[in-house]
Amino acid sequence: MLQPPEQTGLRRLEADAVVDAAGVEAAPGVLLLRGDTVVAAGSPAEVGVVAEAGVESWAGSTLLPAMVNAHAHLDLSSIAPRPFEGDFDAWLLTIGNMRRAQQAEDRRRDVQLGVELSLAGGTALIGDIAGHGHLEPLETLRASPLQGDAFIEYFGLGTNEAPVARAMQALADSVPCDEAGVRLGLSPHAPYSCGLSVYAAALATGLPVATHLAESLEEEQMLATATGPMRELCERLGAWNDEASMPGLHPVAAMESMLSIRPSIAVHLNYIEDEHVELLASTGTRVVYCPRASDYFGHPHAGRSEHRYRQLVEAGVCVALGTDSLQCLDTPDRISTLDEMRHLWVRDGADPRMLLAMATTHGAMALDRDPSCVTFQPGPVAGVIAVDTSSGHGTGLAGVLSSREAPRWVIAPRQVAAGR
Repeated sequence: MLQPPEQTGLRRLEADAVVDAAGVEAAPGVLLLRGDTVVAAGSPAEVGVVAEAGVESWAGSTLLPAMVNAHAHLDLSSIAPRPFEGDFDAWLLTIGNMRRAQQAEDRRRDVQLGVELSLAGGTALIGDIAGHGHLEPLETLRASPLQGDAFIEYFGLGTNEAPVARAMQALADSVPCDEAGVRLGLSPHAPYSCGLSVYAAALATGLPVATHLAESLEEEQMLATATGPMRELCERLGAWNDEASMPGLHPVAAMESMLSIRPSIAVHLNYIEDEHVELLASTGTRVVYCPRASDYFGHPHAGRSEHRYRQLVEAGVCVALGTDSLQCLDTPDRISTLDEMRHLWVRDGADPRMLLAMATTHGAMALDRDPSCVTFQPGPVAGVIAVDTSSGHGTGLAGVLSSREAPRWVIAPRQVAAGR
């Protein structure tokens, strides 16, 4: 039943439920579409009878807007899910070695696989960390149906900071910043692997910026004392040098001056306190939480409290969902924030409407997209998915979250050839 985006006739989709994060919640529900534009959505009475519309039955299904994945590592999609062995810095070293061994065609192949798995998960918008200094992930993403941001990753401490700053500016000057619906972005890796001058240079380009922040206790130790496993990792990678230094602060506090320049994306935030919530809210920082990845690595731990995503949302922070890499997931056939929603629903009993916002409108806002494109408000929609809720799990959003079914496309993301 997948429909091409160029179809222009009116379609009346009748489903067990139609739900979005902007107030549409109808069971049974109707979605009235013209091509990839929503005309109306709601209950049958609210939408009314439209004589010229072709009627399609989606009985047994709940219709949702397409998902947004605000943090992914598509270039790691060839690494199948496997158990974590308990040593985070060793895991990072393995990933670094694998990336250094990749050739250009490997990167294209792995990102293309990640695109296919993302589409299998009902994803239309993505924030991808596009590897270290390579353009193949950006080029592959721009040739795909997905839209979003491709953040080129950089590392630089001490004597390496100035050359990295120049490399980022050269990239910004030479590569189109927005093409085929995919923006070029920059990702200074983390404050233990990049000096503040690297962040300042990235922000000065005007490009979207994302970074990993407060992900692990090892990072916290490194920022506070310049010791521990992360120091050893930096030394083994040749990243530590005589001019490198650490600020002696918690990672969020260390980044305050950078976060205050302009809104950017901070990923993970597994280890934060009340004052950090306030700082993130006051600076307009967009937070991306990857629940299954955090649980995969055992975060938070060592007696620290649970992740503060609900507190962040209550404080007015835009909190979106991400998946991190396929290796961290329990769905080898797809990469999707729909499954992150389900994880938090089962683990925490989190509010379903909040979860849907985190996987759609909050993700769009984190990527500087109009959030209405992932709602059923009248206007263009990035995509529409259907989830089978006929197997006794209930209808509507509760049924979607209780299910393990993969989504199906009703309207798939527009192809480049269709003039997106």
